[in-house]
Amino acid sequence: MKSKRRRLNNYIDDAQGEAILPPEMFCEVLARLPVESILRFRSVCKSWCRIIQSPYFISLQLGVTKNKPFRFIVQSQCEADMSSLFLVDIEGLKAREIHLEKIKCRTRLKFKLPALGVRVFCDGFLCMASEKRLDPVCICNPITKESVILPLSRSKAHLVRHKLAFGFDQSSGKYKVIRDYRTSSNKHLSKFQIITLGESSWRQLNPPQDLCTSDWDAAVFWNGSLHWMINDKTLDDPILAFDLSSETFYTIPFHRLCISHECYELQVLGTSLTIVEHNNHMIKIWEVTGNKVKGFSAIRREEHDTYVCWNKSLFYKTISQLSHKSFMLQVCFKDNKIVKKDWFTCYAPEMKRYFYQDIHGLPDHFSTVHFKPSFVSPSAFLSFLKSASCVEEHLDLVSGEWGN
Repeated sequence: MKSKRRRLNNYIDDAQGEAILPPEMFCEVLARLPVESILRFRSVCKSWCRIIQSPYFISLQLGVTKNKPFRFIVQSQCEADMSSLFLVDIEGLKAREIHLEKIKCRTRLKFKLPALGVRVFCDGFLCMASEKRLDPVCICNPITKESVILPLSRSKAHLVRHKLAFGFDQSSGKYKVIRDYRTSSNKHLSKFQIITLGESSWRQLNPPQDLCTSDWDAAVFWNGSLHWMINDKTLDDPILAFDLSSETFYTIPFHRLCISHECYELQVLGTSLTIVEHNNHMIKIWEVTGNKVKGFSAIRREEHDTYVCWNKSLFYKTISQLSHKSFMLQVCFKDNKIVKKDWFTCYAPEMKRYFYQDIHGLPDHFSTVHFKPSFVSPSAFLSFLKSASCVEEHLDLVSGEWGN
């Protein structure tokens, strides 16, 4: 504790006789405040700004944030209106606009950050990329307004598919990005690449060959691995997983005897990897249990009548489970195959009621990504990796040792 106190005191000015809390207690108080308040407090004085930018505070705040409910990052699905992100606070029914043009991006590339779409999130970082090109892939923190560009592939291939997955490898203390893509010259075969933040180039991966022609949804990070739900109802093992530590693929069985091919999604609800099944009036939650050594299984945890006849014009996806009694849904209305409106609503099965979430300022049609705000700097993170003398401090930063 004394060494941590010394490191933290390096970020605090002399108080000139003013009575202040002990540094650790001061950080404990600040770290539990809403991120909007912390951002304002950076302007109080130089010592407060130094504290908030210190590795001690960043790690502490990240650890506290992990125990808080998810927020959401919303981005317009209209290409002409992608210049802003919206940090949505469901509990407070408010959205904070984040202008992408204000995010610092040191690169000689001729592109604008608003031209990229948000794909995935991990520990306060967003991973952004284009659907049509491999380059650039950007890692940014919308709270600190900093970003870094990952090494370029230099490929000029036109893509028909480009999906990203993003997770933290606890064994190495590093973040890893995986992408799968298909080119216009080979529309039915996926290629996989991986890069560890700090590396100079992407590396090829070799997934099971029989799955390279399949389609799958966005990746879900859980228990040290990335997971994809494979959209092929003929498979006995429809969940593809990738262990970030060993960098190996494996599959998880789930017998879809009664499940509809088009109406399910893979999510982390609470601390569990779950499969959310939908049909026109029911929602069912399947929980994945087990591990690679003993094997996996999926059990049906709960099911509820939605009391609404959902269809191709009015449908929803489950965003999160707020408690065992309520779910947050993103509802979509489509007219003549064109999406007209998206909105959030809370569904309480026991009450048989829906509660519209009146959040002003959101775009009409949007995508949603889970998000937990942090003050981790992507550029400082890479600087830590390049300096051997900062390895111990880097591990404190990303593992949450101080905050847990």
